[in-house]
Formats: sequence, C-alpha cells, structure tokens
Amino acid sequence: MPHSQESNLKFLSEAMARLTGSLDMQKSLIDTFEFLAEHFPIDAISLHQYSPDLKALKLLFLVQAGRFDFVEMVAPLSEEAANSLFLHNQGVSGVIKVPLNMDSPVSALHSETLSELVPLKERAYMVCVLRSEKEVLGHLCLMGTHPDCFTEEHERKFSLLVTPFALTMSNLLQYQRTMEFQDRLRVERDGLEKDLENLRERRIVGEQGGLKSTMEVVRQLENREVPALIMGETGVGKELIADAIQAISPRKNKPFVKVNCGAIPDSLVDSELFGYEKGAFTGATTSRPGRFEQANGGTLFLDEIGELPLQAQVRLLRVLQNNVVERIGSTKSIEVDVRVIAATNRNLELMLQEGTFREDLYYRLYVFPVQVPPLRERTQDIPELIYLFMKRGCDELGIKSLPQLPEPTVDRLLQYSWPGNVRELENLVKRGLTLYPHGPLLLDKLLPQDEGWYISPEEGQSYFEKTIDARVELMLEKHLAKLNLSPGASQPLQAGLHMQTEIKPLEQTIKEAIVSALAKTGGRINGPGGAAELLDLNPSTLRSKMRKMGLKASEG
Repeated sequence: MPHSQESNLKFLSEAMARLTGSLDMQKSLIDTFEFLAEHFPIDAISLHQYSPDLKALKLLFLVQAGRFDFVEMVAPLSEEAANSLFLHNQGVSGVIKVPLNMDSPVSALHSETLSELVPLKERAYMVCVLRSEKEVLGHLCLMGTHPDCFTEEHERKFSLLVTPFALTMSNLLQYQRTMEFQDRLRVERDGLEKDLENLRERRIVGEQGGLKSTMEVVRQLENREVPALIMGETGVGKELIADAIQAISPRKNKPFVKVNCGAIPDSLVDSELFGYEKGAFTGATTSRPGRFEQANGGTLFLDEIGELPLQAQVRLLRVLQNNVVERIGSTKSIEVDVRVIAATNRNLELMLQEGTFREDLYYRLYVFPVQVPPLRERTQDIPELIYLFMKRGCDELGIKSLPQLPEPTVDRLLQYSWPGNVRELENLVKRGLTLYPHGPLLLDKLLPQDEGWYISPEEGQSYFEKTIDARVELMLEKHLAKLNLSPGASQPLQAGLHMQTEIKPLEQTIKEAIVSALAKTGGRINGPGGAAELLDLNPSTLRSKMRKMGLKASEG
C-alpha cells in the first residue's frame, strides 16, 4: 500500500474515532476539533445551512478549543450571495471545496455574525456541502487562523472528512430536533389534561340564537390560516370563539397555546412570550422556551392584546413580520411558524388615536375581525346558559338534582344589563347554588341593587329610580351654569325663561336629552364619546332609564 494511502487511512481512522468516540455529540465534536487543529490551521469549525425561504444563513453550531455552542442565528444574505449558496446546494457531486476570504460577502457575514464568539479578523475559509440521502445538511466550515493559510494538502485531507462528517451531522441534527421536541412536549404536558377536560365540556350556547351571526363569520375561517382579531366586552366568551376558530383550522391538531396578556406583569412579558436562556437574569436557573416557540407549527391565542405595553408591541410586531424570536440573554434567532389569534375588550382604534397601541401592529392583527355581542344583546340565550351553568355547578358541588328556578326569577334576570356578561352570569349561578343548593334558586336576589343595574317591576322604584331624576337635574344644572343660567343668576335666568316658549315636564326634558345624546353618538351608549359619557351617567344607569321610557338605542 503506498505511503499516501496509509497516511490517508490513518488520518481518517483517527478522525472517525474521535467523531464517534462518545454518545455525547458535543464532547465528540470538541475532541474532533482538537484532533483537526493538529492538522489544519483553524480557530473554529461551524455548521450552517442556507434557508431559501428566508434567503439567509442559519448558523447551527460552533466548535472551538474546549467549547461547543449551539448558535442558532439567522443572517440575511444579499441576492448575489443567496444565489451562490443556492447553486452550491444544487451541486450534483454533493461536495464543494471552496477556499474563501473576507472579500467574500458570505464569509464576511459569517464572521460578523459569530464575532461575539470568534474574534473578527481577516482569515481564510474552507467549506464543503454535507448531504444525506434526503436533504442538504449544511455547509461545514473550517475557519482559518489567517489569510491564505490553507494549502492543497489541507484541501485533500478535508475532502476525506466529508462522508463521516455528513453521517455525524445527520445524527446530531436529528438529536437536536428530538430534544427540542421533547422540551416542547414537557412544557405543554402540564396543562394539556386540564385543557382537554375543559374542551370536552365546552360548547357554544347560542350558536343558533344570539351568536348566530358571529358563528357565521367564524365559519368563513374554515381551513384558513389568516390572523383573526376577536373583539367584545369582558366576559362575552372570546376564548370560546378562539377555540371554535382553532377547531376548524388546518392547524387544529397542532399546538394551541393561550396567553392572557393582561395577566403578565410588564417586566415579564418578554420572557413569557419569547423565552429566556439560563443565567439571563436572577432566578433563571434553566433555559425556557417562550410561548411562540411552544406554539411553533400551531396557533398562539393572545387574549387581551390591548394590555401589552408599547415596547412589547414593538417586539411582537417584529416576530410577526420576520417569523423569528430571540430569547432573553441570547443573540440566537429562532425560526417560528405560528398563526396568531388575538382578542381584546379595548377600543383599539381609540388607543391608536391616543398613541397607546401601534398602528402597524393593529393592521397586522386586524386581518379578519370577529365581533362578539354582549349578553344584554342576546338575552334569548340566557335560559339555556343558566341551565348549562346549573348542571356544571351541581356536578362540581356534588348536588344530585337541579334546584328549582322560579319563572319570575328568570324574567327578572332577562331585564338585567349584565355588565360582566356571560362570566358574570356563570359566577352568579355558582353563588346561587352555594347559597340555595336545594332550591328554589333565587338568583335575582343576588343581583347588585345600586346604580340601576337591576330594576324589579314588582318592587316599585329601585335605588336608581329614586336618584335618577336628581342626577339628571344636576346634569341640566351644569349645562345651565355654562350658559350663566343657574338659579343664582336671576337676571340671565329670567331672560332665559322669556326665551322659553313652552315649559316642558322634567321627564320629557330628560327624555329629549337622552334622545339627543343617542342621535349624536349614532346610538352608541358605552365608551369614550358615547351617550352615557355625554350625559355624565353610568352606562347601566342610562340603559335603565331608557327601558323605563321605552327608548331604544336605534331611536337615536
């Protein structure tokens, strides 16, 4: 056997012994680097991939003397550089050996991206493309110690390593994917059984009733992946609508991760959504993937999106635009493929005007809006909802039979304005079952009795009825004062009375004031600029007065 063949065989045998010398892939690659450093003038070995979708380098790992790093960074390429790497990946032979230097845009970008780990300097590169039977595994790169440091002998030896490295890298990448998958499973497992139990019991009451138009809109999303924005007051059931959207989504069998943005302290938003690395802050004893990583391949439900602080909105927008996240304490960019469903009880358009919600994020989310009506606008669903919550509550409390629910109680519940919507009704039923487990279930006795939220037609005037006239009189007095027509200003008041051609009853004046406010707001009662705000009244107070007068919002 010629000496060169003996030398080649010995070199290859020793390299493979180190590559396969340990079940710990990281240790094997560190040992391999130490061996190769005896034969090549190198500072580091890296493996990167070319992503045709992103037109970018995806840096996977870096090996140096005594050190291994999973890098997982993404570096965008120019059109020219992307085309050159695309051609490399399409090479028929499966092996490309290219000596490179810092004049090359690809090697310059590679060095700049890794500059925090490997000193940035002029150096030579030697690269080959590693392939398996199914895919291009990546570009194996030897980072030289200085320019023109690689010779033809180095290139010849490097070519001997392509096949064993390809096999090793195939196993390493498969190992990495398996570990990431197991981490994601561990994170999801904790809440999975509880979520499944809730989903088994949940159904949408009113699908053919008060929510019929909403569900018709939802059904238009079947087998589509566009972002959806669910809007409605607190407690109307926005999460149930999100569940319904997910159930007809192409991603229905993929991860479905839910986040209540309003429940996360501002200081923890980043770590919750994007994750963190071990040691990133005090208490970070282990690395943890964020909710975007947990939802990778599936759907992320961002409830109460309007509660996110502005800085978090900026970072969320960046993720939605680039489909990559960076954990706290890391410069690695991690690709994610996530469909976003958002929900809010806030007026986002008003927040845009106030500068508390970013316009670019709003239009990124406002692709397919779904409006959920409040319970007071779907009162036909209340009896069925009560029955559902009674049955569920009896099961939880161990009550064997459903208590009696008097018909007058139901009638009175239909008159209540339900500011807390379905959630308030559910809690009311639970409280009633606790107090009256054997019935009758007098839920109307548990309703709040202040501010006109509840009017009993059989008990005469409520607290609200006794005070509304005084409040409206106070409101009118304020307006008169603005015109210098208050009772203390006798002359202007007399002049005002002379101008008044007809003295109207106070009740009619109040009614005209309400009708005028409704007309000005287009029938809108709640929110900034609504009729209640114009009249300086609680929205429930205004609705109660309107019911008494037989007024409807549409009459404005």
